[in-house]
Amino acid sequence: MSTHTYSHVFNQVHSFVFLSDNMRNVLREVIRENGISPDKLMQEWSTIERGIRAWLDSGHLNNIVVEFFKPGSLVADARWDFPIRHTGSGVVDDMWLDKNYLRQVIAKSKRPSSDCTYRILLCTDDGAPEVSGFTRCSFLSTGQMTARQAGTVIATGHVTASATYWR
Repeated sequence: MSTHTYSHVFNQVHSFVFLSDNMRNVLREVIRENGISPDKLMQEWSTIERGIRAWLDSGHLNNIVVEFFKPGSLVADARWDFPIRHTGSGVVDDMWLDKNYLRQVIAKSKRPSSDCTYRILLCTDDGAPEVSGFTRCSFLSTGQMTARQAGTVIATGHVTASATYWR
């Protein structure tokens, strides 16, 4: 029984690492393909990754959001949501990221203006443990934009991330 438990925990941790590493790549791609430098993401990644991994491990992470906005604005110029599902595909060895599909979806999405910046928000369920470097905040208004679900972009046997873009 301990071998099964170890294997399950090992596979689950490996899934969390895979999702976290590939979310960095997905976020960088979305930011870069929208004509904005991903330098801020890369500089802040160690903090973002700490939050992602802590809340994946506790089961509280439910969404990763990137909001594009003009400095000082309360309205998002563009937005991407990456809902996290803790059910996964159920197939132990299933681990993939569909970069070609992601690029197709980015091509359809609303482009933020070139004077925008961005922020990454990690959304959790109630009861999530505190993680150093994170504070509560609210979403920017999406104004007249509507959400368009684009399907799964990252899948593992334990957890998946879908994409939703706002137009």
